[in-house]
Amino acid sequence: MEELQLTLTPARVDQRNFGVQMSNWRVGQQLTALVVESRPNGAVLLSIGGKTFAASSDLPVQAGTRMAMEVKQAGQELVLRRIPDASLPRADAGGRAVETTLALGSPRPAALLNQLSTQAARFGSPELQELTRALRGRALKAESLTAGEVQRGLRDSGLFTEADLLAGRSNRASQSSKANLSQVQAVALALADNLDEGATEIRALHQVVDKAMALLKGISQQQLASLPQEDGGQRWLFTLPAQLGEQFHDVQLQLEREAREVDQPECWKASLCFEFPEMGSVVVRLQLQGSAVSVAFDCDKPETTAWLRRSMSSLENQLNFRNFQAVTLSANATTQRSDPSSDAPGLSVEA
Repeated sequence: MEELQLTLTPARVDQRNFGVQMSNWRVGQQLTALVVESRPNGAVLLSIGGKTFAASSDLPVQAGTRMAMEVKQAGQELVLRRIPDASLPRADAGGRAVETTLALGSPRPAALLNQLSTQAARFGSPELQELTRALRGRALKAESLTAGEVQRGLRDSGLFTEADLLAGRSNRASQSSKANLSQVQAVALALADNLDEGATEIRALHQVVDKAMALLKGISQQQLASLPQEDGGQRWLFTLPAQLGEQFHDVQLQLEREAREVDQPECWKASLCFEFPEMGSVVVRLQLQGSAVSVAFDCDKPETTAWLRRSMSSLENQLNFRNFQAVTLSANATTQRSDPSSDAPGLSVEA
């Protein structure tokens, strides 16, 4: 099969300063590469594990193609071998995975945070503990959520890391979740390499590495799905961790700005998905155009639906207070259950 030698693109070179180490990859390790750009001369731009590389290919490939790769040589010079994998999803010519939706293929930061919260101290690494504190501190606080915290969460999610670097905001880029995940991956690999073979901590450290790598891959896929659309519209995909009690849960968010005519007000749409233990699965769909706003809640627990319906008048009053004139609110149960006994505490509807 074809072998590809990889080179860091200029946008990524500066990230060496905050923990992106190519030596993290192991010979024989299998990776998934997404072709971001393909040129007639054989040059290709690949996204692999949250990093962007330039390479050349003797075989024609289309933008959006996913390729299974195996690390043949690591270290200063990276060489990957392309291997067959019929299970990889197809993508369209614009580089967006056809299967990409709000709930499919999204990164899952909660799993890594829950593991680090309970295990980081056992590895004896102050650096890993500091990174864990940084990631925990960036998580949304579900019981006291504010609009400002959501804004900061989106800004630091990693979706805009490369844009921040190109704009000269290296300090913000170095503090993003994407940068921290790259550091977590590097530190965990270094700790595992320094342990004796068979040590019980090695398995846990490799789990941390695998989860961090999956998150970096997921963020890269969301970045590709968030590229500007030809009709002038724009969408952004995020997955943010939210802390409820001592546990972390994933909150998936899609923001969309529709294409519009010059004389029309902008139309924004948002979809929010989460699942908390007592609330069950909740999908929030919001549309904003001018001073008109509509919010619909879809819940799989009747008790959560009832709790939200009781909160509607308060939410409507707050929206009216913020000068929204036409307000449409609804809460619907997507399935029926027989024991609506819980009061469904959790996410504040006011946020």
